Amino acid sequence: MTKFVENAFLSYGNLEAPVKVEVFLNLACPYCATFFEAADQSLAPYIENGQVQYVIKHYDKPREMLLYGTLVNLFFDYNDPQRIYEIMKELFENQSQWSESDSDSIKKMLTEQYGLKEEPNTIDLSLKITAEAIKRQVKMVPTVFINDKEFQYPVEIDAQQLKDEVEKALA
Repeated sequence: MTKFVENAFLSYGNLEAPVKVEVFLNLACPYCATFFEAADQSLAPYIENGQVQYVIKHYDKPREMLLYGTLVNLFFDYNDPQRIYEIMKELFENQSQWSESDSDSIKKMLTEQYGLKEEPNTIDLSLKITAEAIKRQVKMVPTVFINDKEFQYPVEIDAQQLKDEVEKALA
């Protein structure tokens, strides 16, 4: 029986996949940008062939350097996970250009460049993910779980190790 992933609001791949990769991340975190790119490249074939369910959990961790990531998250419409993924990819690629801006400039960018608006329902989703992060004792972002085995990126897992761990879980 496959494991049910809690708070899988941004889920990619087969829900019944034997390998569950969950990541707690924040758009303003430079390490998260690196992880996102590595996961995008490493996990794609496993997601496409139904072997991996990849779940992104934007953790609005109350830390000053992450506040603009939280602001961006509040503009995401979680009813369209594929669009959010594409926007996240672009925002991570351009992180240095917006993450040191000011909140008004970021809101303007989100509305004008991406056609987004503040999504009141996202607050409730954010609180659920925060509660899960506290329950699972997530202390930093990005924190990766592969079938519930925890890794700190980049200290305990890098792009190649991510792929290796997925292969191990599939074996």
